[in-house]
Amino acid sequence: MKHITLTLSIAATALLTLPTLSLAADEKPAAGQRQRMTPEERLKKMTETLGLSQEQQDKIKAIFEGGREEMAKLKDTPEDQRRAKFGEFMKAQNEKVLAVLNPEQQEKYKAAIAERMKNAGGRAGGDKKPADAAPNK
Repeated sequence: MKHITLTLSIAATALLTLPTLSLAADEKPAAGQRQRMTPEERLKKMTETLGLSQEQQDKIKAIFEGGREEMAKLKDTPEDQRRAKFGEFMKAQNEKVLAVLNPEQQEKYKAAIAERMKNAGGRAGGDKKPADAAPNK
């Protein structure tokens, strides 16, 4: 009897654990993708790299929180339009953030955006240039 109870307990524990493990696995980005930062993580990183004041942090946090609602609306957008609308959204959000920053911080922020665009192949939002465009000299 003890053996059956122990076996049933182990089986029940395994059955209850498997869905949790599969949910955790679903949250990981697929191979070749990077995990997206939460607005809180983005703000923390910006504070570290740009030296944001508390007032700037509060304003940028409000911008990011307002963006959550916009992003939720984008999920209902047809896939063929979603990328363009996301680019427009990111460009508008970046402009709002730039308005909060001082000139030195703006330059650092623009450089970070340019680096992200370069690493993402021009898909990180904002102005997109064709890959075969000749560089300006």
